[in-house]
Amino acid sequence: MIKVERKPKVLVIGDLMIDSYLIGDCDRIALDAPVPIVDIKEEKDVLGGAGNVIRNLASLGAKVSVMSVVGSDDNARLLKHKLDEIETKSFLLEQKGRKTSKKTRIMSANQQIFRFDHESRNNISFDSVKKLFEKLQEKIKAYDVILLADYGKGVLTRDFTQKIISYANKNNVKTIVDPFGTDYSKYQGAYLIIPNKDEASVATDIEIENSDRLLDALKEIKNKFETHEAIVTLSEEGVALLKDNKLSVLPTVPLEVFDVTGSGDTLLASIGFALALDNDLVTSLEFANLATGVVLRKAGTATVSIDEIQSDQVYLDRKIIETNLSCQVK
Repeated sequence: MIKVERKPKVLVIGDLMIDSYLIGDCDRIALDAPVPIVDIKEEKDVLGGAGNVIRNLASLGAKVSVMSVVGSDDNARLLKHKLDEIETKSFLLEQKGRKTSKKTRIMSANQQIFRFDHESRNNISFDSVKKLFEKLQEKIKAYDVILLADYGKGVLTRDFTQKIISYANKNNVKTIVDPFGTDYSKYQGAYLIIPNKDEASVATDIEIENSDRLLDALKEIKNKFETHEAIVTLSEEGVALLKDNKLSVLPTVPLEVFDVTGSGDTLLASIGFALALDNDLVTSLEFANLATGVVLRKAGTATVSIDEIQSDQVYLDRKIIETNLSCQVK
């Protein structure tokens, strides 16, 4: 378990959105069309996307700042209000003609029935990139770590992402990336990229069918994209990492998975939180696995606190083990 002796200062850059939930009962089919009718009993809006990373960081106790681009609309105003509620320092540019992302889910009996999106997915303007980067240059010394939460909505353009990573490296600030898409050259030089097994397979063009191929993929990520560390998440099997040029795995402990929504956001937030406190990668991954385990037992885009992690005593004795002893990659 990590020691939390101060509040780390974390900057999140990426695609902000609102996750909206319409929750109700569904016990009949419409007469005018073969569709279910949901009698809405509850409506709630929470921060999603990069916003869920921020929520998790705030819940863990970090001092969080965010840079992003939104539209000039009601969703942007709601988003800003939600950020203010958790005391996030925000630098948000409003870009004319852009829609602030909002995902609306219709839920019944803890199951998602339908989702509809309101968003823009085109790249932000050159002027927006210029202003955001100027703000980063002004504030870079204030942060322990930078998290790039890429959801493919256009904030983290190739040019902007490379500017962030290059400038952060010059100032000895770690950049940790939750990637989107198949071309990871966009994240060249980042301290750490966090792909799952399928994403890593596509990005490296290596079919990960066994431990040897997983090791090859980890080496390819580190060498090809010049990252400082290399990991691949393995869902219920844990997290694989390149340790002393060998494959090691931090396994998960069996648990009841209630909802996987937002678990990747928790992973990014908790790894960033731990690294910002100067923990090594293994310790940070152990902490992140604990945090993600808590969130998987909750419904929707949820958060985790230090107290919740500490109370999960069954997890606290997990150790990194060598692949040749126990790792089986399916």
